[in-house]
Amino acid sequence: MSHSLFEFNEFIRRVIALNLPQALWIRSELADVKVSKGHFYLDLVQKKEDSEEIIAQAQAVIWSKNYRSLQRKIGADLETLLQPGMEILFLAKAEFHERFGLKLMVEDIDPSHTLGKLEMQRRETIRKLQVLNLLQKNGQLTLRPVLQRIAVLSSERAAGFQDFLKHLTGNSFGYRFSIEFFQVAVQGGSVEKEVIAQLESLAQRQQDFDAVVIIRGGGARLDLAAFDSFLLAKTVADMPLPVLTGIGHDVDETVLDLVAHTSLKTPTAVADFILHRNLNYESQMMNLGLETKNIALRIMKEKESRLQQVAQLIDFQLKSKFRRQAQMLDYIEKELPSILRNRFSNAHAQLDNFEKIVRLLGPEAAFQRGFAMVFKRGKQVTEVAQLGSGDEVQVQLKKGKFQATVKNIEK
Repeated sequence: MSHSLFEFNEFIRRVIALNLPQALWIRSELADVKVSKGHFYLDLVQKKEDSEEIIAQAQAVIWSKNYRSLQRKIGADLETLLQPGMEILFLAKAEFHERFGLKLMVEDIDPSHTLGKLEMQRRETIRKLQVLNLLQKNGQLTLRPVLQRIAVLSSERAAGFQDFLKHLTGNSFGYRFSIEFFQVAVQGGSVEKEVIAQLESLAQRQQDFDAVVIIRGGGARLDLAAFDSFLLAKTVADMPLPVLTGIGHDVDETVLDLVAHTSLKTPTAVADFILHRNLNYESQMMNLGLETKNIALRIMKEKESRLQQVAQLIDFQLKSKFRRQAQMLDYIEKELPSILRNRFSNAHAQLDNFEKIVRLLGPEAAFQRGFAMVFKRGKQVTEVAQLGSGDEVQVQLKKGKFQATVKNIEK
């Protein structure tokens, strides 16, 4: 006996309705999520442990009425829960329709299961980063004392980005900044891919920036799961530029915060950090300038005091020297006549002595003592070598002279 497909499916529906009359809690990964007219259609999969091999697959639906009920219960985290790749624990009733087949009708979702799963993944990510010595790597980079050229990764529509921009550029200190914006998703499954792509691009332009800022506004706890990605954290750790984060949460700390150079609670806090860092540098420069001025004034005062001392010493020495010179002039003025008289008297006595010596040594005295002077051809003869036998000479005596002929020479 044969059965039609409708009859067979009807039989399956009755079996399921009879054996699965109540809803069951089911754990599964979301492979895909589609929304149509307020209804959420879920593709569910279960993969083999430590593998991407799918070992089970099903479809589920959250009717719009149930979605609104879940939204009131779970809040903003619901949207994050219903993202591809998330593992969720949900309460569903199996229904089989003759035409549309088996579907799981979702009645409730337990967000604590997903949070616990994400926390386990987060801890494993942190452990792997510790093993690779990446947690402090970006923090070891030198952050410039003045931050002006800033690369900002955020969503243009994010309120946090607008707050950051307004707070930074509208500062009361008159600081100016060169801000280059890079559009990225800040929640959902595309965060990792887009942020990593922009960071890798920025690493090639590291000379153009002083720092990289990653910011987003506040949001649900599960929205932060995208910033616990191992690949994203590793990319930030390996960045050649310091990375500042302002993810916009007050309690939870993402893995991205742990590997960043500086982690701050909100985008506005990042802007304050940059402003205060620049203000601190300016204050240091002003203090250094004031200190330099004070040192210069002190040195000038010391030199001026020293110059005054030198001037006083020179004045004293000049006056002392002038007094000594004046005293010397007075002494000379008083003693000069006596000194001159003595000098003149001594000079006269010396002249008299010289005159006596001249008279004693002069020709007249020599002639008086019997000496004579001999001349040959008008030149005085002082030794016999100048004479020859037969030479005519003139002999000068005290009184008169005579001619003579040399007959014999004795040496």
